[in-house]
Amino acid sequence: MEHTWQTDFLPKLAISNLEKGDVAICSLSDNPTGILPLLEPQRITFIAPYHSRSDLEWLLRGLLLHPEIRQLVICGDDDWARGEALLALWQYGLEPGGHISGGRGQLSCELGIEVLNALREDVDLLDFRGKQLNVISQAIQTLPKVSDPTARQPAPNPQIPRRKVFHSRQTTFPIFSSDVGDAWLQLLNLALKIGTDRPTANTERIAEALNAVVTIETPELEDGEPQKKEEIFPNFFDFNRQDFDHFYTRYHEKYWRTGSGADLLQTVVEQLQNSPDALTCTLPFLDPDTTTDAASSPRDIGSDLISATFNVNGQALYGSFVLRSADLYTAWPHEATALIHILCQIAEQLGLDAGSATFIIHSAHLYERDWSRSLAVLEAQFKRPLPLHVDPSGIFLFGNDSGKATGMLLAHDASTIFWEEGFSDPEDLSWYIVDTMPWLLPQHVRYVGQECAALMRSIKEDEDYVQG
Repeated sequence: MEHTWQTDFLPKLAISNLEKGDVAICSLSDNPTGILPLLEPQRITFIAPYHSRSDLEWLLRGLLLHPEIRQLVICGDDDWARGEALLALWQYGLEPGGHISGGRGQLSCELGIEVLNALREDVDLLDFRGKQLNVISQAIQTLPKVSDPTARQPAPNPQIPRRKVFHSRQTTFPIFSSDVGDAWLQLLNLALKIGTDRPTANTERIAEALNAVVTIETPELEDGEPQKKEEIFPNFFDFNRQDFDHFYTRYHEKYWRTGSGADLLQTVVEQLQNSPDALTCTLPFLDPDTTTDAASSPRDIGSDLISATFNVNGQALYGSFVLRSADLYTAWPHEATALIHILCQIAEQLGLDAGSATFIIHSAHLYERDWSRSLAVLEAQFKRPLPLHVDPSGIFLFGNDSGKATGMLLAHDASTIFWEEGFSDPEDLSWYIVDTMPWLLPQHVRYVGQECAALMRSIKEDEDYVQG
């Protein structure tokens, strides 16, 4: 049977009423169906969960499939500020290209401007976020009833894409970048291209890469001085700076304060300040229930963070964050940006520069519902090769010495030779460099492969070799 949105995902809208009510609920709760008995069920057609951009699109498609619905209620605690995208849709409509106002990403092409304008005209949106359920129930009872359903055309059902999966070692994948946005694109590409396809405990499919290691490096100015690390909010994220600020307030209060109210950031600062020999500080976090599938359900804010380690090296503070699991599309950009924000705050209080932040993700996964959206983002934004990034390890010089492939690694000012060797086979030269110098940037490794291939042609065809 072919997988489609309607066969696989429509049942996940929590249909609650055999009779056709005029109200739909958009719930930010982790248990949407659990709130039904506390509301006014006779008027509610369905309760839709909203934890991701895919959930938002399911909600819109559900409204198109149920023209009797004329009132849409959004409720629950909006820790992630996801409701802002829905409110922006109703207030401003869609911008050209399917973009949501305020830099909050875009919708699938099937849900265009005309479709959204029709829903905005027919359905009233009521913002009850943060309100008690008894208040919401009373409000629903007093809503004016609209008995005449409108004529709405369901949007075409998107197909779930088939992934072309490349063979890989299945585990340990290093990624380097200078900002969260580019690292996110690399993670999406990683999970889609080599992720193992498996079901979760709640029968959803994911593409999973094991033990991804992501390093967000500190950008440098031309004079070599480190540049202050700041959060970047590219227009392909589903959230903007305002949404992140809302999320970070909840994240800090909920996860970086102890039960007694002590600020864990200050704990790190004091430990590094008061102990001259302590150049490192590790905070262990309570691991969630490891007997359940890490990807089986929406996680609480920060609930998959296992540990955070801060290391002082020279005049910079470095961070290392271990995550049990990461929903790459929906959750990782938020949490990675938040942890870098925390690293910068601690570094500023210590009078240090913010060094790189490294994330070790045991399960880096993409839900099937986000595959199509991830592919679209990659097609539009994931452009390679990157501009030249000078490798701090040095520069390579290659040569063809009477049929022998030679290589040399020098300091940038050519004052020091770090390594020098020759091989009869250029392929052995490339493998030696890749295997014994794992600290090289990916760009440098690609360059090594390119030059060794040119050396091989030069030796086989007895031509002059000119380094590119």
